[in-house]
Amino acid sequence: MSIVLMGIAGLFSILLPFIFILILRRRFNIRWIPILIGAATFIIFAMVLEQISHFLVLRPGTGTEAHALVDSPWLYVLYGVLAAGIFEETGRLAAFLLMKKKYRRVDSAISYGIGHGGIEAVIVLGLGMLNTIIFSFMINSGSSIVDTLPAGTVESIAGTPAIAYALGIVERIFAIGVHIGLSVIVFAAVMEGRWWLFPLAIVLHALTNMTAAMMQAGLITSMWVMYAGFIVMTLVTLWIAYNVGLKPKRPG
Repeated sequence: MSIVLMGIAGLFSILLPFIFILILRRRFNIRWIPILIGAATFIIFAMVLEQISHFLVLRPGTGTEAHALVDSPWLYVLYGVLAAGIFEETGRLAAFLLMKKKYRRVDSAISYGIGHGGIEAVIVLGLGMLNTIIFSFMINSGSSIVDTLPAGTVESIAGTPAIAYALGIVERIFAIGVHIGLSVIVFAAVMEGRWWLFPLAIVLHALTNMTAAMMQAGLITSMWVMYAGFIVMTLVTLWIAYNVGLKPKRPG
């Protein structure tokens, strides 16, 4: 059953961006170039530049400040959420500055958010499920390769309840919603000169990731608390995005 849900989650991660496109195109003029820019920006800023930062800051070392950071759960959480917020929102800002002349409608921000969140869904959930399926088949078949895997990897796969994979699908839906909301907020900062919205987007991004980072650091253990915090911050972000970029403006 778990492997079936893994496969469904992986497949859904690929379909999810297209589902958002089909739904949102009824109201917005969804454009492919901003979608591709969003995907490319995520890869450059989150998968390359942010990972370089993680390597420099989180690499282990005896008696070093970096090692102390890893050993402090709260510092680890603070660094993790701020790094994600700063790198991804800076990428968003740079992208909209480059797009400013040609793509000035909020529809482009929506499109960008689909691309940014969509490629993240494919990488995080899709590729993650593919790896987990491969490891699961190895474990079930008694492959000798399993002996070379870290003990934590095997225990994590064996101990993950099937519902967690279903919740992964729900999480990615909300995650794309977050990226659309943050895109609208940063887009408003660029197009309307309300630059205070940019640091606000960083803070919102950080708070959205907070409970997941806390669970990763062992500060909370309840999967439900983690998802509750994430969903609440998603709704807050979307509410702010609506008010700063999507709410019809009153004349005069």
